[in-house]
Amino acid sequence: MASDDAATGEWPDCRPGQVRVMLLGTYHMDNPGLDEVNLEADDVLAEPRQAELRALVDSLAEWEPDRIAVERPHDRADELNDRYAEYHDGERAYDAEERFPAPHPDRPEPATECRSEVVQVGFRLADRLDHDRVAAVDEHPDPPETDPFADREVDSARKAPVDLPDPQAVEREETERLASSTVPEFLAWLNRGDALETNHDLMFDRGVRATDDSFGSPVALAHWYDRNIRMVHHLWRTMDPDDERVLFLVGSGHVRALRHLLTEAPMFCPVTPLDYL
Repeated sequence: MASDDAATGEWPDCRPGQVRVMLLGTYHMDNPGLDEVNLEADDVLAEPRQAELRALVDSLAEWEPDRIAVERPHDRADELNDRYAEYHDGERAYDAEERFPAPHPDRPEPATECRSEVVQVGFRLADRLDHDRVAAVDEHPDPPETDPFADREVDSARKAPVDLPDPQAVEREETERLASSTVPEFLAWLNRGDALETNHDLMFDRGVRATDDSFGSPVALAHWYDRNIRMVHHLWRTMDPDDERVLFLVGSGHVRALRHLLTEAPMFCPVTPLDYL
């Protein structure tokens, strides 16, 4: 059954020989507060959420991915997989608070990574499918030393009437919706086209107008795409030659950029997760 998003033409028709990449956009379950819009997630270690996560993984497993890719640094893949092996071998439990640091430059807290989507969905799904490893495909390129727009006077007034979401209103809506939804229901909502568009609307509005905040420059947009292009590169590097399906678990703000890049890359074909949520 084709999803509503697929019917709009936003997702390409896959050609023979292409590797299908299911882009599963997610919220950050351990509340790291690293994004412009940060909802307040409840504790995924609580049993009701654990039951929902088990149901989610059972559904995703029906797609039978050959590889699970996660948003963790490629150069720390061994460290990540040492931790995955502890879950896969039963040394650590998905419903227990486990203290260890995240293999991520901005997530140092030892008691939060066990709540992250990487562990709760990525590890759990790979474990369910008896995979021996997960693929770490993220990379944070160094920001440019100088921003040529920093000292330039730019007319940042909006010259065309455009309705844009208010980030605080989006945070409230997402927090309230998560609180009243199961995890699969919330992810289904989060992966709809209009929900995925919010992040890019804000980034491109500010980037094109060159306002002076952290997302407000063409240089910042280029840096964002640089990171996403590197993710696509690492997807290719971490695959085995016989992999035909990869599920990429990634923050939902990345999905629109990655969908475009994977569509342009002839070896890949991005696919929607909606039929499995």
